[in-house]
Amino acid sequence: MMKMRNFICCFLLVAGVSPAASTPPLPKFDEIYRVLSTNLGGLSQDQLDHAAVQGLLDQLGPSVSLIDDPAGAARSQQPALGQSRLFDDSFAYFRVGAVSSNLPDAFLAAYQQMIETNKDKIKGIALDLRFAAGADYAAAAKVVDFFLNSERPLLDWQSGSAHATQKTNAILLPVVILVNARTSGAAEALAAMLRETDVGLVLGSTTAGRASIFKEFALSNGAKLRVAVATVTLGGGKALTQGLSPDIAVDASLADEEAWLHDPYKNLHAPETARTDATDVLPQPRPRFNEAELVREHNAGEDEDTDEDMAPDVVAPGPPTVADPVLARALDLLKGLAVIQPARPG
Repeated sequence: MMKMRNFICCFLLVAGVSPAASTPPLPKFDEIYRVLSTNLGGLSQDQLDHAAVQGLLDQLGPSVSLIDDPAGAARSQQPALGQSRLFDDSFAYFRVGAVSSNLPDAFLAAYQQMIETNKDKIKGIALDLRFAAGADYAAAAKVVDFFLNSERPLLDWQSGSAHATQKTNAILLPVVILVNARTSGAAEALAAMLRETDVGLVLGSTTAGRASIFKEFALSNGAKLRVAVATVTLGGGKALTQGLSPDIAVDASLADEEAWLHDPYKNLHAPETARTDATDVLPQPRPRFNEAELVREHNAGEDEDTDEDMAPDVVAPGPPTVADPVLARALDLLKGLAVIQPARPG
């Protein structure tokens, strides 16, 4: 039985091409490994193993990942609901930090408080799942259930399933869901269920493709290997095996989107001010008048215009403009939906 290290090295050499698909058949592994280990200069065995492992993880994509990333651990500790606010006095915005067990209660409490504060002014909801992760699929389904008034299957995963329940107090406002490449796990399932049940449209970029049931295996160096061992299936039977493609694609870099989460009005790419030559800013001389011309203007009433009359009108500043293109597109869509579809059938 070949050693795992040797197998990984062979995998790197074939660059992701499976033996069944390769033509002609691959040569013997032992022969390749012996040549590499004895003749490949400038690379130690540890370095070769590291490159091989990295290549294997890259080729398998979102199905396998190493859990040794402090930043990733910090993201997993994000609060369930990061922010709730109102845009344009009519549209509720909720940013999900993590799809965890307390998300349903946190979301419902924030929504009810916003409704009580603003009475009947709320005309739509923007649910921001960008950078949201999580593995609680039951919690994701429970959030979706808030938007449905009839019973129907929502989600099925290895250890359970979820259904919407019949109710009379469902949230029937128009909804848009914001996603990006860092929307992963149960957050992807949440977005997919909202679209599958016709609750709302998905805006942004394709999600991470990690909506699966994972199992963790401890490794000798203290890290853990996270492996997808089962698929997650929507109520209609579709398996979430790939990233979720948005209904409306809106391009933005991850760095910009992360900055806009803190300040959606911030202009991150202001155009440079054009250089002005010194001669362009010098005051222009006023025309010279002789005494006869001044008398003639006075008699004609032309001197009644004062500097105040000639001053340009001062325009009052309008409301700030949302710079985040994904959020701006979502708000525009909600405004349109509020006119043509004030409430969903549910």
